[in-house]
Amino acid sequence: MISVKEKKKYPMPEKDDFVILDLIHDLEKHRMSSTEKFIVLWTRTQLEDDWRKPLIQILQVMKKNINKPSKERLKKIQEFADKNFWRP
Repeated sequence: MISVKEKKKYPMPEKDDFVILDLIHDLEKHRMSSTEKFIVLWTRTQLEDDWRKPLIQILQVMKKNINKPSKERLKKIQEFADKNFWRP
């Protein structure tokens, strides 16, 4: 079931968009690792009309932290996503 906020946030022009959102809803009901939560949150951004903006933002965070160990880079990316990406 798509919420009113989701209808406003996501244009949903393709049938597959509804499949993706249904899968996201199902996954969000379960316990997930922080990496899995990030993937689900990231997938939500790809349903947005301007999906390039979150992509650019994440790549910028990665670039800024590229000289740090990979675990630390991932932590920075997840922190950024938690603060900046929309959640229902």
